[in-house]
Amino acid sequence: MGKSPEQMIAMMVDGAQPHCDEPLDSAMICSHAGSMSSALTSRFVPLGGGLTKTSDLPNPVLIAVGPTTVYAFKYKPRGFKVKLKKGSEVARWPRSSIDVERTKEGGISQFALVTEQGEVYALEVTTALGGAGAYELFMRSLADEN
Repeated sequence: MGKSPEQMIAMMVDGAQPHCDEPLDSAMICSHAGSMSSALTSRFVPLGGGLTKTSDLPNPVLIAVGPTTVYAFKYKPRGFKVKLKKGSEVARWPRSSIDVERTKEGGISQFALVTEQGEVYALEVTTALGGAGAYELFMRSLADEN
């Protein structure tokens, strides 16, 4: 039996929580937009009017959402648990300074984090095979729709 969306989110939160200075609401392992499928050619340049900054983040990247901060961590898959190494944080932004733009939904869903400075971090998540529920929980938390 597969994990529920809540269990999937909890597994990612548990991996990131020791590296954050506030309780996390949610977390998700993401890839650079377009990296999961060569058929996806959109690079989000027009989103937010800014420059796409996805390449500055590692691939894959774990995005964690706290009450006041959005964190990005270098993530390397290891087995069935989510573990982050000490010093794996690569970015953090005040949550109030991040807008979320959802652009494509389906088996691979794409979204972008847009900063107040106009930087755009275009990301995607596999939502096939039971991942859609976890993705929706993560997006609601990220967009503060709880």
